[in-house]
Amino acid sequence: MIKVLKSYDNLINSNFQRILNGKHFDEKFKLYDQKFLNEMIFYYQNREEYEKCQFILNYIKNRFDHKKNYTLNERVTN
Repeated sequence: MIKVLKSYDNLINSNFQRILNGKHFDEKFKLYDQKFLNEMIFYYQNREEYEKCQFILNYIKNRFDHKKNYTLNERVTN
């Protein structure tokens, strides 16, 4: 049981580091979907790491914004 928890911890934390490094996909080149990102938020809420939750929430807001055409560029053309 402990090994499974450590694996889940490793999964969440390594993917968070990938997002911090500007990689918007996992090691198999699969883009992060909103469901997985929400699972990351739930994980960090349970651990009371609210700064990471806020970072992921901002990432979701920018990543899945239809007006920005689902890109993470800062510039938005009207």
